Amino acid sequence: MSTSARLTSTQLTSAIRPSFLWVALALPFTLNGCALLNQKPQANTTVRPSISHDHHMALVNNIKQFSIKGRLGVMTNPKGFSGRFSWQHTSENDHIDIFSPLGGKVADITKTRLEVVLTNNKGEQVLASDAETLTEKTLGFRLPLSGLSYWALGKPSNTGLVDYITWDHDGRINQMQQNGWDITYKDYSMQEGYFLPRKVTLRTDTLIIKLIVEKWSDVATQ
Repeated sequence: MSTSARLTSTQLTSAIRPSFLWVALALPFTLNGCALLNQKPQANTTVRPSISHDHHMALVNNIKQFSIKGRLGVMTNPKGFSGRFSWQHTSENDHIDIFSPLGGKVADITKTRLEVVLTNNKGEQVLASDAETLTEKTLGFRLPLSGLSYWALGKPSNTGLVDYITWDHDGRINQMQQNGWDITYKDYSMQEGYFLPRKVTLRTDTLIIKLIVEKWSDVATQ
């Protein structure tokens, strides 16, 4: 295995961002520009979840690892880009590969209990203590990886209060707000014995992240 060069966040930003800028010219997502950044879910319309909610959440809460492949769309003022991603999550580690729409690898992110490392397509690396800081400095947007490992499954993170939450008639979450993010779900489907989200939208006042999951695999409780 070759030894990767270590770069500062400024150097890596210069190396990575040009790849993303041309990707922005071919957005397949309908993000509708900056107008979407000003649209937020309605205020708390929480209703009592159905009886099936407890059963559904008990199953989902047992999930400790999963793999996801799908499409990624990001919109920030005034730019946006899209591509594909592959994500392997365990209780100890996360590894995410980010690809351009044509399939070229742009970057990968590896998160352990001790650090987060982002590597570009030249093998150059930069380290940080958390994914949010690292991705904001190098990719130009905050990826809330710690929370996303819960939100991707359709459940609240184990850190931070839930400001509001709504459920569908089957007890699955429609919308919630947690840790400064508005999270919206669409199109749950049965995957490896669990009802899991197919479309997840994360939103702040200045950022939208859309995930469209095309394949769940390796879903396990340990």
